[in-house]
Amino acid sequence: MRRNRRGTREAGAVTVEFILTAGLLFVILFSTVEFAFIASAKLALVGAAREGARRAAVEGGATPGVYACIREYLELGNIDPEAVTVSVSPKQASYGTTIRVHLIYEYPVMSAVLRPIIGDTLTLTARVLSRGEKVRRR
Repeated sequence: MRRNRRGTREAGAVTVEFILTAGLLFVILFSTVEFAFIASAKLALVGAAREGARRAAVEGGATPGVYACIREYLELGNIDPEAVTVSVSPKQASYGTTIRVHLIYEYPVMSAVLRPIIGDTLTLTARVLSRGEKVRRR
């Protein structure tokens, strides 16, 4: 088998093109995976806020059951409940009262590719409004 100089030059060019293209594809791949994790965390946060607001509407405000419900949903979404700031107001709500649930989570960015762009953490928030359904006896 004979090789000429032209063939080796083309093989070298192909190798360089592959290295440049593969590097770009890896950056795109890891960024896509990181954004999928961020979307998953956001969905879990919104779900926890929604379920907490529903529980607060039924129980009549910010009860221990509401915080336990939010904690449970955060754990199901693989989010550390200790890393989430939870705000539920008012403490007691009667029928028709607006109930607000606000969750704040500092998502730790895992990809070294995105850290220079996004930063070490990304703040994810979820706000849900609900209406109290508990009727208080007089």
